[in-house]
Amino acid sequence: MATAIQVTPAELAELATAVGRVRDQLQGTADLLHDYAPAMGSSVVTGALAHFVSGWRDGRKQICAEVDALSQMLAQAAAAYGQTDGDLAAAIPIS
Repeated sequence: MATAIQVTPAELAELATAVGRVRDQLQGTADLLHDYAPAMGSSVVTGALAHFVSGWRDGRKQICAEVDALSQMLAQAAAAYGQTDGDLAAAIPIS
């Protein structure tokens, strides 16, 4: 039997904010190649590291875009669920 997932609009909004912070941390990751290149001791090692950093930069950009989209979808879901909750509450007759 499947277990129902329950979440409040506030919890979704909190998750959207947390996911946004993950995106911000990824975007803020420094490329430290130039700081450590002189310590590599070999142009071959430095070149390999430069290649990795370049690929990581491109991959990180793509990951950040996907994480940003997830954060936005969570925020939109929180707003939609909150609106639906409000609409349903307003439709309940008060006796």
